[in-house]
Amino acid sequence: MKKVIFYLLENQKVASESGVLYHEKLACEKIVEIWQANKRILVACQDQQQAERIDEYLWQLDTDHFVPHNLAGEGMKGGSPVEICWPQKRSNGNRHVLINLQEQFPEFAAVYSDIVDFVPVDERLKELARTRYKLYKEAGFNLKTIPVNCE
Repeated sequence: MKKVIFYLLENQKVASESGVLYHEKLACEKIVEIWQANKRILVACQDQQQAERIDEYLWQLDTDHFVPHNLAGEGMKGGSPVEICWPQKRSNGNRHVLINLQEQFPEFAAVYSDIVDFVPVDERLKELARTRYKLYKEAGFNLKTIPVNCE
């Protein structure tokens, strides 16, 4: 069955000195966890700047958490096990899991059976997440929310 897990953030803060936001750091933790389960991942970012923050954060992880990754269009044919894209730079690779950091519903969501999404604290972003939730439901996904305290 197709499923989406929404991580519901209970407060808001910057997670690192490099400007990575908490939901971006949480996304990177999920990337490591999912990759260690031998699954290929597409990380769909809102824009190139966010993609570059995620890319840089993943490069900073210690060797126990290293994840082979690249920005869309870089690296070997078919991409690394983890590919980071944004609307102007789409992935052509085959992936098992979608980690969605985009504000809008990803039009390519239907090709994934497992999706990770986030509900930030900001009211505008929360409303956009509610819209995505409804669209995932209409597309036949099984939905689950998990509260996360950002401390």
